Formats: sequence, C-alpha cells, structure tokens
Amino acid sequence: MPFKGIKVLEMGQFIFIPYCGVHLADFGADVIKVEDPAGGDTMRAAGAAHLPVVDFNYTFENNNRNKKSLAVDSNTEEGQAILHKLVAGMDVFTTNYRAKALKKMRMDYETLHKINPRLIYAWGTGWGINGPNKDEGAFDYSAWAASGLMSTMGEDGSPKVQCEPGFGDHISAMTMSFAIASALFHREKTGEGQLVSVSLWGSLLDMGGLSLHAAIATGKEVPRKTRFVTSNPLCNDYETKDGLWFQIASKQSDRNWPDVCKALGKPEWEKDPRFNSHAKRQQNCKELILLLDAAFATRTMAEWKQILKGYNVHWSPVRTYLEISSDPQAFANGYIVETEHRTQGRINVTGEPVHMSKTPPKIISGTPELGEHTEEILLDLGFGWEDIANFKEKKAIL
Repeated sequence: MPFKGIKVLEMGQFIFIPYCGVHLADFGADVIKVEDPAGGDTMRAAGAAHLPVVDFNYTFENNNRNKKSLAVDSNTEEGQAILHKLVAGMDVFTTNYRAKALKKMRMDYETLHKINPRLIYAWGTGWGINGPNKDEGAFDYSAWAASGLMSTMGEDGSPKVQCEPGFGDHISAMTMSFAIASALFHREKTGEGQLVSVSLWGSLLDMGGLSLHAAIATGKEVPRKTRFVTSNPLCNDYETKDGLWFQIASKQSDRNWPDVCKALGKPEWEKDPRFNSHAKRQQNCKELILLLDAAFATRTMAEWKQILKGYNVHWSPVRTYLEISSDPQAFANGYIVETEHRTQGRINVTGEPVHMSKTPPKIISGTPELGEHTEEILLDLGFGWEDIANFKEKKAIL
C-alpha cells in the first residue's frame, strides 16, 4: 500500500485531524492515536450536530478506523517522555491543538524537530499559523461562516444556509493528507522533515475559490443565487409532477439547448427569438424558467428519467443521503463499503473517494477502544512491565 511503513502519531480532537488520519491509515500508514486517559477524544462522547442519534457512535467510527489507541496524559512529565520517545521513530506527527497547549505539552514543532529532524509535523489550525487570528480556535461552522460560502448559499431573501456537519473538517482533512504526501515525497528526495499546516478557513476559501476570485477581480459582492435570476436557465433546479426535484447541469448551453427542446416535446422553442442563443436565454431567463417549470411539472421523475436518457442533457435527481446509502453505484466504486464492527457486526461505512488500480485503500480494523493498544505500544518502545506499572501508578497512562 502507498503508505506502508509510514508511522504516524496523531494527537487530534473532533474531526479534522482524526479524519486525516483515516485517509493515511486506509492507504497503509500505521497510525497511533494519542488520547487523554480521562476520556479520550471528545468525539467519543459526542455526535455531529443535527445528525440522527443512535446507541452506536458512527461519527467517531467514521473518523478513527484503522488506528491504534494510546492513552497517555501528555501534561505529565512521564507522558511527555513516552511521546518524545515515540516521536523519535515517527515519520509524521499530526495535531489540531492550539499553539499554547502544544507548547505546554512540549509537543510544539521546535521541540519535536530537535528530537527528529526528519519528522513531518502536520498542524491543523482554525485560521492559519500567521496573522492576527492565528491563536484563535475554530470549528468548521465558524470557519464556514467566515469563508464567504455562507453569504452566497440559499436564495436571495431567505435565511442563510447552515453548514453541512463536518464539511469544512473533511475538505481540510483531504487537503492535509495531500500536504503530508507532498512533504513525504520531498523528504524522500532530500531527507528533510518540515512543518506543514492547513487551516479550516483556508480550505473553505479554496472551496469557494471561483466566487472569491470574482470578488477580487471585480471589487463587487457576489450575489446570492435565485432560481429566476441566473446566467443559464439550463443550470437550474426543476420540480416534477410528483413533487421531486432534479438539477439540470447543461453548462454548454447552446450545444444542449436543441436536445432540451426535443426532450420536452417543444421543438419550436429552439428557434424562438427569445431563447435562440445563450445571451437571449440569459436576458429572458425568468420567462424561460416559468415555461420550463410548467413543462417539467407535467411528468413524474421516473418518466423524465426515461425520457432524458435519450438526449444530450446533463442532469441528476436531487438525492437524499438515505437514498445514496443503498445506491449500487456507491458500492461499485467503494464510496460505501461493508466492514466488520466489534459490537455491530457487519456494517456499511463511507469508503475512500480515490481509486488506485495497484494499491487500493483497505479497512483492516475498526475504531479502537480508549487505550486499547497502550501496553502493546509501550512494550514495542522498549519499556518493561515494571515501567508500565509505574506509569499507571502516576496516572500517566490508562
């Protein structure tokens, strides 16, 4: 596997850095998750906001598979000694703790770089490592609000759209995984470790890059969207007879317009002087959208699915997550995979969005119990049972 032999020490909370660890572990990295013996990662006892609750913590499972759990109190002298001994043999250290906490725990970049100059130190932050906000914390909800994305989502005049749970965390985790892979590739050529950093805010700014560039280039605010004021009525959402919605995504407006007209049974619209060019359809967008609304409302989703299949029209139903959870397309590509869970039996979980023909990702183990591998890891480090008993007595480990 691509990261086979790469050793990662993860000191992360919530979703951002733990989910980065999942990406690395799925592709073969040996990830040790450092947790506080008192309760571990906060997400062990909490779910994601707005999501349904059951007796199985699927949120924590999703963010921590394929890892080992080491329960060490990093605020104790003994705990720090254990972690520093581990760091000496690690390739990557990942964390989303703030600078002050890392300094207190002696897990900051300067300290660990001296112990292991080849170490890739991957630091996830809220707002970046420089600037006036560098020491402030963040969750993806606050970064989402500050990124500009929230200001443009939803129709003009309606309330702002709330962040999808974990959206900023997940894109930041993927970005961090890329940064770590790049740093490892650089180290392969030079032998040098380095500090790499990704922020929630920066990742979300990148996600909204087209709109941010528009504001930079024009000096104007990016307007909120509305169904009736759009540059292309063929990139819009429409409702069917049975109350379901679908999205047309025909970006090549002039190329796709004839097929749209034929599919709707309105061939006369193709040459209509109000709609016979992209510029005309943009100019008369509200009039055209009202006509399209009426036409699409004459048939059910199932009927449109059959009709549109025969034409050069890009479209998709507006899907729910429950629908996607049993979609054979998702299983065929490994976006959802079946795995074995210690208490739940066979379960379906989200997989990796990456396909690799020679070195595919794998789920080898589920989420560890808090401190499940503490003794195993310490024995591998060269500590004896007497040392372990001493650490437990001083409450440095679970």
